[in-house]
Amino acid sequence: MAQHPNISHARDLSSEIAEQNARMRELLADAAEVLKLPMPDTFLGRKTQEPFPMEATRD
Repeated sequence: MAQHPNISHARDLSSEIAEQNARMRELLADAAEVLKLPMPDTFLGRKTQEPFPMEATRD
């Protein structure tokens, strides 16, 4: 007995939806990892490291 064409189409769509769901889960996991990182410091005037002692005496 031949299957109805809509049934095979629905199976194709369900496999595509499953693949998309898997991809979305991966993207959400990646986004959650990024959100766990500390916020970047964008203040340009902040000193992030102290100069070496010899560099400070040259000025």
